Amino acid sequence: MNKKVLVKIVEKLNDDKKEILKTIDLEERNDIAIVESENVTGDIVDTANTVYELQVTNRLSEKEQERLNEIVNALKRIEENVYGRCVDCGNEIEEKRLLAIPEAKKCIVCKSAEEKRKF
Repeated sequence: MNKKVLVKIVEKLNDDKKEILKTIDLEERNDIAIVESENVTGDIVDTANTVYELQVTNRLSEKEQERLNEIVNALKRIEENVYGRCVDCGNEIEEKRLLAIPEAKKCIVCKSAEEKRKF
């Protein structure tokens, strides 16, 4: 893989990582603010709405946490000099794919096969 492309990918991964960490931090602050702002004498509907909002936020955080793990793993693969190789078949992942999805760990053929198995 071209060194310039790899540098660009590392920068993108690090930028994405920072953005996710920032988003998770903001969501946690919002959760705390929602709980603190709840009126102790609030009615059941208010309480239910608060619980629902927290559940939605937690689901978003789980998805962001999963993506963060994928980014961290991609950075580890770069350090170990195995980045850009499909974890299933061992073939090189297209540069175009890695530029679009830098945390990708599978080539398009293996990823497509995985998606077909899900259905």
